[in-house]
Amino acid sequence: MADEKQMSALLRRHEQLKRWQDSETNRVSGLPREDKIRVKFQDGCIFLAACSSSDTQEVKKLLDRGADINTSNVDGLTALHQACIDDNQDMVEFLVENKADVDVCDNEGWTPLHATASCGFTEIARYLIKHDANVAAVNNDGDLPIDICEDDEMENLLQKEMDNQGIDADSARSEEEDRMLADANQWLNSKIVKEKKHSKTGATALHVAAAKGYVKVMDILLQAGVDINAQDNDGWTPLHGAAHWGQEESCQILVENLCDMDIKNNAVSLR
Repeated sequence: MADEKQMSALLRRHEQLKRWQDSETNRVSGLPREDKIRVKFQDGCIFLAACSSSDTQEVKKLLDRGADINTSNVDGLTALHQACIDDNQDMVEFLVENKADVDVCDNEGWTPLHATASCGFTEIARYLIKHDANVAAVNNDGDLPIDICEDDEMENLLQKEMDNQGIDADSARSEEEDRMLADANQWLNSKIVKEKKHSKTGATALHVAAAKGYVKVMDILLQAGVDINAQDNDGWTPLHGAAHWGQEESCQILVENLCDMDIKNNAVSLR
């Protein structure tokens, strides 16, 4: 059983690394440059590196200097996500004890519990649950942590906690869409759009609905008059999100409603 868990963890780690290799973070050329450039790393990068190396003294210093414990890399991975992926129980406990957000999401909507469930690290999962991690959190693919675990012990742990909290899996999966639909209808009926962009990503409700294929929500939002071409902090429009996540029907709705298909995001072309 232990060998199977290790193999599962290695496979999941391999998948996580593959996602990183395909991400914006890894698109910088590895070719040497003739220019000598002195690079000054941002505090967030230094903080994440210190956490990855388990240098708690350095992490404490950075926190004392005002480092954001929930800082993330370009893919939205925080130090807590990485500690969970690395099965670093000590760092997980250190971060949580210092008020790290146990339900913080990466760019794919994965919480630290999603990452832990995927890797099969039950002791870390127990610790996160003990510290109020949301077992009903839904990622961008519509999956709960229990949906992505392949370990019987992990599945039993998560199912028991869901039962204890009276959580129905199907209801949890549709909760976000139902909530967004209610908000969209309220905006439409009141003729007042109370749109607030995500504080971290700059995404709008239409970005979320398009990326996740919430077509009913999209229809109501567009009727309510939201900006179909709104750009998030990376310059992505709802069409960018829908295309990236393979939501064909979302793309069709946006095109039929005359979205601008020529808007470019903030990606830098590397030559």
